[in-house]
Amino acid sequence: MIALSEMKVKLSEKAEGVVEKRVKNSVIGREELTVRIYHIGGSTPSRKELRNAIASLLQSKEGLVVVRKIDTPYGAGYSLARVHVYDSEETMKKMELKHILDRDAGTKSQKGGKKNG
Repeated sequence: MIALSEMKVKLSEKAEGVVEKRVKNSVIGREELTVRIYHIGGSTPSRKELRNAIASLLQSKEGLVVVRKIDTPYGAGYSLARVHVYDSEETMKKMELKHILDRDAGTKSQKGGKKNG
């Protein structure tokens, strides 16, 4: 097990993160992470970059990593991210909302229908 102080995540040339909180939820079958991402002088990292970095850090499959939320205070050079890492795809599909899974996978469903006219 890696100590929290050693859990640093390299996202890009301008972005690096530190895992502030790591909880193993064995009842559900997932790990819940809170990551502080420093991106001073750069934009907020994408969900895909964060998923790739967390998957490689925890040696998990990228498809089992769900980025729940990335929150960046206005004008700040850091963000806080909530990430769930699941043990199995079945558990992930049962526990996470469909729109969050679609958003992370990059497959948003189209809202509404065609307009008549």
